[in-house]
Amino acid sequence: MRDLIKPTISLTVICLVVSVALGFTHSITGAAIDERARIDAENARKEVLADADKFEKLENIDGIINGRPELAPVKEVYKALKGDSVSGHVFTVSSKGYGGEIVITVGIDSNGKITGVKIGQNSETPGLGSKAAEEPFISQFFNITPKEPFKVVKGVKSKDEEINAISGATITSKAVVGAVQAAVDMAAEIAKEGGNLQ
Repeated sequence: MRDLIKPTISLTVICLVVSVALGFTHSITGAAIDERARIDAENARKEVLADADKFEKLENIDGIINGRPELAPVKEVYKALKGDSVSGHVFTVSSKGYGGEIVITVGIDSNGKITGVKIGQNSETPGLGSKAAEEPFISQFFNITPKEPFKVVKGVKSKDEEINAISGATITSKAVVGAVQAAVDMAAEIAKEGGNLQ
C-alpha cells in the first residue's frame, strides 16, 4: 500500500505544477493571441474591400437572420465606410467543409458586386481542399454582381454564377460557394433595409 501512496502523491504534485504553469503561460500569451486574431481579421476585411477607410461592426444581424437557414452561416457583418459614405459590407461567414469549419471573409460593395473573398482558418486537406484559398478557384468570384444563385460546376462555365469545382475537393468547393452565397443573400437583405443598419 505504501508503494502506491508515494507515486500517487508525486503524480498529483506534478499535475498541479504543470496545470499552474499552463494557466500562467495562457494568461501571458492569451492576450497576444487574441490581438493577433483581431489584426488578421481587420487585414482580411481590408483585403476584400480595399476601397474602405474603416469598418464598423453591425450588432443587430440576428434580426435579419431570424431563423433563416440560408443566412445562418453569416457570423459577423461590418459596414465599410469611405469617408462618411457606405462603400459596402464585409461578411465573416463560417461553412462546413471536408475537414471542418472554414472561415471566409467576403466583401460586397454598395452595388452588390463581390470585391473579394478570402479563405481564413480551415482544416481542409493540403493539396486538395486547401486549394480553395488559391487564385484559380477564389478569383472566380471577383467582380461579379450575381443575378442568380451560385452553382458549382465541373467543366465549361456558361455564366458568371457558375463556379468550377476544385478537382478532388467538391465538398470544399460547395462549402465556399455556399458561404459566398450566404454573404450575397445577407447583402441583399441589408439593401432592403436601406443599408443603414447599426
